[in-house]
Amino acid sequence: MERVELPQLHEHPLIPFNRFVPVRCDLCIKLFSESDVTIYGGYRCNELGCERAVFHKDCANPLKEINHSYHPDHTLKLIIPTFPLFCSQQHTCFCGRRFKVGYSCSMCDFKLDLECAMRPEPLVLPENSYGHEHPLKVVSEPMRLFCNKKGLKICKACGMYVNLTFPHYSCQECEEFVIHLNCFPEAYHTSHPQHPLKSFRGQFPGYADEKCLLCEKEFDQERHQLHHCYVCNVSICRECIRRPPPVDVECLKTHEHQLYLVPRLIDFTCNACGTKGNRSPYFCLPCNFMIHRECIDLPRVIYINRHDHRISYTPRLGHGEWKCRVCRKKVDGFYGAYSCSKCPSFAAHARCATRNDVWDMVEREGTPEEEEEIESYKVIDYNTIRHFSHDHNLRFNNDGMTLLENTLCKACVFQIGSEPFYICKQQQCDFILHEKCANLSQKKRHVRNNLPFTLRTDSHFTFRCQLCCQDSTGFRYESGPYVTIDVRCASISDSIKHESHPHPLYYSTSDNTPCSRCEKKICFVFRCDECEDYILDAKCATLPKKVMKNRYDDHPLFLSYGDMNVDEKYWCEACETKVDPKRGFYACKDCGVVLHISCLFGDVSYLMPGSLLSTNEEVVSNTSICRPVCYVCSSRCKLSSVLKVSKGEDVVYMCSPECRYYHFKNR
Repeated sequence: MERVELPQLHEHPLIPFNRFVPVRCDLCIKLFSESDVTIYGGYRCNELGCERAVFHKDCANPLKEINHSYHPDHTLKLIIPTFPLFCSQQHTCFCGRRFKVGYSCSMCDFKLDLECAMRPEPLVLPENSYGHEHPLKVVSEPMRLFCNKKGLKICKACGMYVNLTFPHYSCQECEEFVIHLNCFPEAYHTSHPQHPLKSFRGQFPGYADEKCLLCEKEFDQERHQLHHCYVCNVSICRECIRRPPPVDVECLKTHEHQLYLVPRLIDFTCNACGTKGNRSPYFCLPCNFMIHRECIDLPRVIYINRHDHRISYTPRLGHGEWKCRVCRKKVDGFYGAYSCSKCPSFAAHARCATRNDVWDMVEREGTPEEEEEIESYKVIDYNTIRHFSHDHNLRFNNDGMTLLENTLCKACVFQIGSEPFYICKQQQCDFILHEKCANLSQKKRHVRNNLPFTLRTDSHFTFRCQLCCQDSTGFRYESGPYVTIDVRCASISDSIKHESHPHPLYYSTSDNTPCSRCEKKICFVFRCDECEDYILDAKCATLPKKVMKNRYDDHPLFLSYGDMNVDEKYWCEACETKVDPKRGFYACKDCGVVLHISCLFGDVSYLMPGSLLSTNEEVVSNTSICRPVCYVCSSRCKLSSVLKVSKGEDVVYMCSPECRYYHFKNR
């Protein structure tokens, strides 16, 4: 893969690209722009977490000298920034904006940023421009006018407000006559050269298409400017007027022949991704090859957060029943898609696999595959291991014995029960792990974030899982600086088969609809594709299927759900109130004992006993026969862990952080 060193712009090597990328250039970025712009071709960073470092080809290789209509008397020379770019000296453009890369006059105190340097508009418009009797000049006012609410006037061309701190045309004799710089009345465009396009801002023609012919951006009458042809009913957005897409593209990675833009409304099926389009494809006539502009120069080898292996683009999958791993819809095998060399059944639409919330934005063609999975432990002998998270050897136990309910796994902070486990050989050490937790991968990918997750094992650290919103002190997975999930949620990828529902459930962001079981609202849920109204939040999705609760029953208690349409009556053994079977409950198959989920699991259930919330607040085990009375709600603390609070020489107990919150709020 070709790499370009541009140390004056960016710390990492950059790769050239020919894609249409909906992102702003790091150099000519325009503050308070109407919308995001699309860059065609340029340079971008190919390092993890650096996907926003994108540069126009012209911006990355600017001319050393230019002549510009805004300063016609002298040549302007390039201001070369120092590395790193964010530490470079700032300059002030004549329009009032601050910049680091641009042009200056060595004889005058005149400077232009790259945005203004690329403007084609003349500095002065002659008399009778826009029907006005006086000349119009490009000016900008000091920022203080805007702060004093004096920096807005009405554009005489479109009727919308002009921010006077940005460059605009103004009459020096008529104080109120101002025009947006881009509100030229008529203009010709490379994609529609036969007729002039009239500028509109605010009131659009009622019959006009509500989307740009070229980029399909939907127009907003309050914010966006469009350019319209009355003869052909063609509308083009401001950004496509300023930076027209190329009329022809040559990209051998995409197609062996040159591709030509067809700037018109036309229904087609894209050869690269197999999905429908309705406007302005690129076309090869000899091959009858038609493609979305976004599908030009698709990455060849990538990682996505729905799969642990690298996936590769192929022009066609071939005959078969293919289903996209991202959107779960059918993939037509006779068009381009992504496949996995290690998983023959894997397939993903090209547009789905390269979504910003799926792909990590790093192209891996020509780079070696990442090293094999790092083992989480070393095998000492047939029943002894050394786990990377612990200093002592661990002994394996698989005799089926059931441990006490307060014996908790250090990784998932859930009772060991009768599952196989590893326990520390040192008698004074209480370190213990489920067998499945000892086998947790040190690196993994997860649907919650594009970047890979790393396993962290410092269990004294209290964190909040960003999927189930529960506090925990167990092992956790971290991705980047801001995304943390517990190992229970990390064990679920993008889909689950849950006993509460007959159909598979798929990861989704919430639309503020409550969970179908607990009726609470959190950001990340699992949704049924077949039953659109069935949603399960991550907290309910990760509830254990079996628990031991010796205080109420010597047998295991199993997670159960009553029929959503049947009103059966159950009574909780712990709180002696009615149980709603639709919300789920735990029950003994032998004795008929029933317990609320909330009587078994609370806000501190995944905090290891001994954890400190503050200097005088400690999480303690509550598994003895005698239960303390909550200092706030005056009820017996029924959960297996409670808060022990020191108040001077006195010690009180609280059921949960909720009681703690009310206590501190009302004291």
